[in-house]
Amino acid sequence: MSSEKQSDQANAIVVGISGPSSSGKTTLARLLQRIFCGVDLQSSDSKLNTFIIHEDDFYYPDDQIPYVTTKSGERIQDWDTAAAIDTNFLAQSLSYVREHGRLPPRLQSKEDQNEQSDSGVEDALVLEMRDLVSRQLASRNSRTKTIAFMEGFLLYSDRDEKSPLRPVHDAIHLPLFLPAPYTNVKTRREARSGYVTIGAQPTQEDIAAAKEAKGEQNEQEGEESKKIDLETEDDRPSQNFWVDPPGYVDDIVWPRYVEDHAWLLIPDESVDGDLVAQVGEGINVRTDAGVIVAPGKGLVGMDVILKWAVEEILAFHRSF
Repeated sequence: MSSEKQSDQANAIVVGISGPSSSGKTTLARLLQRIFCGVDLQSSDSKLNTFIIHEDDFYYPDDQIPYVTTKSGERIQDWDTAAAIDTNFLAQSLSYVREHGRLPPRLQSKEDQNEQSDSGVEDALVLEMRDLVSRQLASRNSRTKTIAFMEGFLLYSDRDEKSPLRPVHDAIHLPLFLPAPYTNVKTRREARSGYVTIGAQPTQEDIAAAKEAKGEQNEQEGEESKKIDLETEDDRPSQNFWVDPPGYVDDIVWPRYVEDHAWLLIPDESVDGDLVAQVGEGINVRTDAGVIVAPGKGLVGMDVILKWAVEEILAFHRSF
């Protein structure tokens, strides 16, 4: 069911924030949280409830992450494929949020344990945007008192109903997309210390037995319809820490991003041949493909992106 068809029943607006690694998704989500959370609504005793959902919290445990063979012949884990994400859990969680206006008890975030960088946005601008939001929301009645900011590197898909991301995309009311040039992605990603993960560290036996990501994804397709009890507490394994191996951006991160977003990055339908070469820096993003693309081609500051996102959310809220 599309997000448009579900909107009449929604008790929360889900705002998607996607884009390549290190494009500012988490930073933007946290800034929007500061701006929108707790502002007064038209009813004097009612305030806006907001929260952030991180796609990184939906990774499979470490020992279930697919392996791929790089061009140099090295076997490494691929954290940037849809097969590494429990998209069934993610889609059901978003449906739960839309229905109940809150996070499911089963979802416990580890994302905020990862390092946080300076947003580059002055507090004065955040306060200015918060004042704008307060004035606009206080001046009109709204039947929805919750906004969820869903951020992640792989949230959208083309219109292929068989895509594991289609149910995720359909559960998002407002799909925002932040482009970023390859050069920036590489520089920022390689400057990171690593990421908190869950589950047992993979063994050599895991590596030897692991299949290519595509085969792993095919095996997981049968789980797509499996119902998850979202009211139970999180029982997933304990946490670990992942550090990108040398060359990971060029071997995995950027090629996967281009492959999964070819429908958005390539202007026509001929998505074949060397996609990475066709995309280049990746700053020319289609604006007619069902997502709302940030201005500036990934070359403007977060202050510009923040103002744009606030205006888009307010405009959607007015029409919801």
